[in-house]
Amino acid sequence: MPSSGSAFHSMNKVTALITCEHASNQIPPRYRGIFSEAHTDLQTHLGWDPGALDLARIISGQLKVPLTTYDYSRLLIEVNRSLDHPQLFSRYSGGLSEEEKEQLKCTFYQPYREGVEAQISHLIDQGHQVVHLSVHSFTPVFFGQKREVEVGLLFDTTRTSEAGFCLKWQEELRRIRPQLVIRDNEPYAGADDGFTTYLRTRFLGAQYLGLELEVSQAYADQMQDGFGADISESFCQTLALWRSDLDMDQKYL
Repeated sequence: MPSSGSAFHSMNKVTALITCEHASNQIPPRYRGIFSEAHTDLQTHLGWDPGALDLARIISGQLKVPLTTYDYSRLLIEVNRSLDHPQLFSRYSGGLSEEEKEQLKCTFYQPYREGVEAQISHLIDQGHQVVHLSVHSFTPVFFGQKREVEVGLLFDTTRTSEAGFCLKWQEELRRIRPQLVIRDNEPYAGADDGFTTYLRTRFLGAQYLGLELEVSQAYADQMQDGFGADISESFCQTLALWRSDLDMDQKYL
């Protein structure tokens, strides 16, 4: 059940929390043997989200807030999936024994997810409304089809706080980068299985906004050339607007 602590009217601060679940394609030495044939997959979107870590660092740096990253490949264990999801383990790690899989959960999956959840709980207990931004990237061509989106803002449409924030964010993005193709809940649905979806079951909508930023990997090499700064600026400006509305505008509840 969601935490029933602070209601919207008692949230006197808004704080951003930045995470990156697919920051790396690294494999711990202990498990490299089962990935001996995985070099190609590890270099692609199957193994990580190219460009996502650079962008997450830019955003956290501008906001001066900590960045929490998962520093191993999603092909080892997928921290952005539920424990019962069929894609929790890849075709490489899926052949491990049940004991070894439990070890992966205890060593990598649970510490990462429990650590982020604890950060959110602490901030809420301190009277903060938490805007959690999980930064990702996606392949621009999927099964031979070009995706008609360059930046996706993912959220749960039933959480009016998230929908309201992303409406403002899309306006800021269009102001700063008018030629950018921006879509809500593309190329994935924000309510699909994932870390933010789980966290919504733990915290009320007035306490926690779980947002995912998806950026085309066509921009992966441009994060340091102004593109990343523009995306970051749009989020920071939206956050500032959201903060200013917190005490006087409750229409997004």
